[in-house]
Amino acid sequence: MKRFDWKVFVLLGIIVSVAVGFLYGTGILGGDSDNPGSSGDPLISQSYADSAINQRVRELDERIASLEAKVRNLEDELAILPGGSTSPGGSTATPPASGGSAAGSGAGSGTGNSTNNTGSSGAVSSTNVGKTASVTAEVVNLRESASTSSNIKQRLTPNDTFTITKADNGWYQVQLSDGTLGWVFGEYVKVK
Repeated sequence: MKRFDWKVFVLLGIIVSVAVGFLYGTGILGGDSDNPGSSGDPLISQSYADSAINQRVRELDERIASLEAKVRNLEDELAILPGGSTSPGGSTATPPASGGSAAGSGAGSGTGNSTNNTGSSGAVSSTNVGKTASVTAEVVNLRESASTSSNIKQRLTPNDTFTITKADNGWYQVQLSDGTLGWVFGEYVKVK
């Protein structure tokens, strides 16, 4: 048998060490080093993080803007429903829920008046029939009948004047200058 020389063992050891070092250094054997320029490279990972954060912030800002627009649309829709509602910056002419009758509010800006301003009478009264009046809130619904579930014929503003033709259960039937008849919740009527 032939004996191996110690030089061969040393040479084989060097070759194996270089091969293992190369494979470990390139990550093939599970080394920690990342490819330079990749997202895992510690020298540039901060810029990747900043970029990802900025992108996410932009997406969230767009979503917030979209949701705010939806909220404004829902507030506008709510303002025209029977019974009405107050929206931020919008007008309000919502009568109390008791008595089963309300004028409802219209959309618009500014502040409505929901206090009891019914002119000299202070309450809905048949003594006001035949008198000229206007509304006290920025926008008040003129309805087909004395009920918040009744259809809205048009919206009245304080500039609109009308004649009271009838008083019934907290409501006034009114006639506009063009002959249109409708009902307005009495709390929002100011007799002149």
